[in-house]
Amino acid sequence: MPGKHQLRALCLALAALVLACCGGGGSQGASAPGAAYGITLSNLEIATQLYLDTRRTPPGFLADPAPPGAGVVATHHLSSSELTMPVPASYEVCTNDWNEALGWSEATATQGGSYASLVGTSATSHYFEFDRTLPGTPSVLLRQRVYQCTYLDRSDSSAAVISGPAGILNVQPRDATAMRELSEYLWHFTAWNNFGSAVLASVPDTGAADLGHALVIAELARDAVSAGCDRVTVQRWRHSLNAATGELQRSLATLWSFSARQSGTVAVDCGG
Repeated sequence: MPGKHQLRALCLALAALVLACCGGGGSQGASAPGAAYGITLSNLEIATQLYLDTRRTPPGFLADPAPPGAGVVATHHLSSSELTMPVPASYEVCTNDWNEALGWSEATATQGGSYASLVGTSATSHYFEFDRTLPGTPSVLLRQRVYQCTYLDRSDSSAAVISGPAGILNVQPRDATAMRELSEYLWHFTAWNNFGSAVLASVPDTGAADLGHALVIAELARDAVSAGCDRVTVQRWRHSLNAATGELQRSLATLWSFSARQSGTVAVDCGG
């Protein structure tokens, strides 16, 4: 039978193990869920980043900057529901015809009651873009985009969800670079591109039967009670690709969570 000192040591070891499993405020160790994605930030460092909104994406993340000199910019991909297409779910439309894309843009230009003037157009290998402004608000730029079907067909992908079918990737080559670019680009059009969320890592996440890419995203949920403990959930948003068919799937899984509260410019551990 172990002695008192041995029992005390065993209890302390078990307590440390429980704290690590619950995601306490210390650094993410080698066995922590974030280690597999190269995340070295402690829980409190993650929470502080969310509270201060210091950085929403990691270095090297795909940017989608506003045009030089632009004021407020709103960017979105035109969807079937805007075009009154008879479909059960709204999805982002695609075409390889610039004139058809322009017609769709024109069809939505008066939906707000006033005509949004076309002030610029552009195209990439991925989408057509139509820039518009509303009367009286020249500093607000509306960037309407339409995917080129030769890049991405989203007709099987509901714009209202973040899991399930994500479309058909038609670009070649269908490789890890294409998957990273797609995953990071799609993030720009999610609710995560706001205060209270941050991408901690953007990494290849290939399985046995698919080519995958994952974004590890921390999300802050404020407590309803003043000075209460908030909840931070770290999730993996993964896109996977059938390289033969181009079929895309997306899934969301929680990696870990923890509690914290803000004290000035730092986060304080709430324990658990």
